[in-house]
Parts: sequence; structure tokens; C-alpha cells
Amino acid sequence: KDVIINGDLPGLQELTKQEQELAGLLLRLEKKRVSIIEDICLVTNKVPGEMTVAKLIELLEGQKEEQGKLIIAAQHLTEVIEPLREMNKMNEQLIGQSLEFVEFTMNAIQSIKEPITSASYKPKGKSYQQGNNTNFFDAKQ
Repeated sequence: KDVIINGDLPGLQELTKQEQELAGLLLRLEKKRVSIIEDICLVTNKVPGEMTVAKLIELLEGQKEEQGKLIIAAQHLTEVIEPLREMNKMNEQLIGQSLEFVEFTMNAIQSIKEPITSASYKPKGKSYQQGNNTNFFDAKQ
């Protein structure tokens, strides 16, 4: 947040690099998790898409040590995920506000280019020529 506010471009680039590395790690871990869940479901004759942590905890009824470890891990994940959800919500709102501001600015710039409709006549009764409807940004295709 401070990196963006302060306009620290090298800091932002470093954060982006770290984010990309973490995203790659997350993808690898997710593939591993899916593989493990599929193996567990194959052995227990369950459907992989329906398997949850709560169901895994139930399956570990006879293995108290593993069950306890899984319960602790699930609680830890919940503690980590909740602040992330709040940050995601805040980021979503900030992005929405930024898009609204960009749209407002674009509309303001566009309205400056348009002629005033209430004073559309030149002296001697001649009318002003309407401006062409060119876009603010020219796009090459």
C-alpha cells in the first residue's frame, strides 16, 4: 500500500516479482493438494469434489494424533484466510473507485471537446460546425 502511495516504482517491481513467485508456488502446492485429495478419495471411496477438511477430520477418527494436527492446521488456515478476505474486499472497492474516477475523468475530458449547445450560433446567424466524434485515445489495429 505504502509503495503505491509513495510512487516507489522499484519497490512495486520487487513486490510484483515476489507476488509472481508466490503465485507459482501456490499453483504447485494446489496441484499437490488435488493429487493427495484424489488419492485419499480413491482409498476411502469418496468423491474428490465433495471432500472437505471437516470430512477429512471425520475420516481420521481412529487416528487422534493426525486428526489433532489436521484440526490445528485448519484453524491456522482460517486465521490466515480471514484477513486476506478483508484485504481482497478492500482492494475490490479501491479498484472500483479507481475505475469510476477514470471514467469520470474521461467523461470530463470528452465534454470539454464538445461544443456548448446553448450558444451554437456565430455572429450573423451562422452556426458553429459540430466537432467530429473522435475518440480520446486513438487505437492502432
